[in-house]
Amino acid sequence: MDFEYCLMKGKSKKVTPSKIRASSLFKSSTQAIETAKIIPLNISSAKTILRELYEGLREYCEAIGYLNGYKFLDHESIGFFLRDFLKEESVYKKFDRHRKLRNGINYYGDDIEVETVKEAISEIPKLIKELERHSKR
Repeated sequence: MDFEYCLMKGKSKKVTPSKIRASSLFKSSTQAIETAKIIPLNISSAKTILRELYEGLREYCEAIGYLNGYKFLDHESIGFFLRDFLKEESVYKKFDRHRKLRNGINYYGDDIEVETVKEAISEIPKLIKELERHSKR
């Protein structure tokens, strides 16, 4: 699957670019990540922290989508946007890994190791830093 397929199947759609919506999502993204960082990490909080970190990353990616005139109707499409439209293969792979971890938690009741969440606490802000050049429009 690729981003063009997502557009064709209605999983993503062209919209009027919106700096206002993007700005709101960038702000929300920062808040989610900052919140995740201040929650004490332990086995009980690990799932919540990962969800917030992923939420922040997803919102950041959606904001870039709005700057470029795209709205995503599922999270998988965001990954293909990263890979195919922004040409961010490495970010795509890491985003998709975090998406799958979050889906496992939310939809299948999977547990997550504290060490995996520690990695996400470090990695997700770096991914956003890599994407910053796409947020200047």
